[in-house]
Amino acid sequence: MAVVLHQFRSSHFNEKVRWALELKGLVHERKSYLPGPHMLAIRRLSGQTQTPVLELGGEVVAGSAAILQRIEARCPSPPLYPADPSARDAALGYQRRFDAEVGPAVRTALFSVLVDEGSYVCRIFARGQPPLRRWLYRATFPLARGLIAKGNGVVDPANVERAFALTARTLDEVAKQTADSGYLVGDTFTIADLTAAALLAPLGDVDHPEMAKPRPLPDAVARFLARYSDHAAIGWVRTMYARHRPRGG
Repeated sequence: MAVVLHQFRSSHFNEKVRWALELKGLVHERKSYLPGPHMLAIRRLSGQTQTPVLELGGEVVAGSAAILQRIEARCPSPPLYPADPSARDAALGYQRRFDAEVGPAVRTALFSVLVDEGSYVCRIFARGQPPLRRWLYRATFPLARGLIAKGNGVVDPANVERAFALTARTLDEVAKQTADSGYLVGDTFTIADLTAAALLAPLGDVDHPEMAKPRPLPDAVARFLARYSDHAAIGWVRTMYARHRPRGG
């Protein structure tokens, strides 16, 4: 069964899928795109322009939640969905809320800093691309900056403020919810934990090759990470990566 992940290398929604594929031991190919230039190819493949997109045995699936549902159905072990119906509903509820609200808020908060760090943004997203393509991407960044700011919700200062506020509330919630069992639902790792850890990972300096930030860090990015480094929820994210995130890729 051919499995191909169409992705951005640095994206917390794409990371959800990478994590699930590796956790399930699904051998797969990855095709990495540059944000912006990706749109034509992804639209041709899937009828929309967002990543991740997964080709799975001839089926094309777009969106991290839909992809994880297909992966779970094809490879139910180790399970990400709890067997108990109420626990399953709770875990999937976490995924829906984090996908709809928290993931976008984390992205907006981070890009409120990255939008002024063009060279660093290009280093993040163009890793692994041919030298000429990396050069062209960096050269055209000033022209694309406005679209990047708009697309990531950083044009409106009030929206940025809301994103930081939601991020802070979520971190407090995760720290409280995981304090006893170590997990968001029950006492085992589920889709809730994978989703929350992956979507919060950009706030921390996670020790994993898929999410490690290129060095050296710009001062503004270092200050952004320092803002969250001592929070218990970021400690929990690091623990989830250490316990449950395979290091292959």
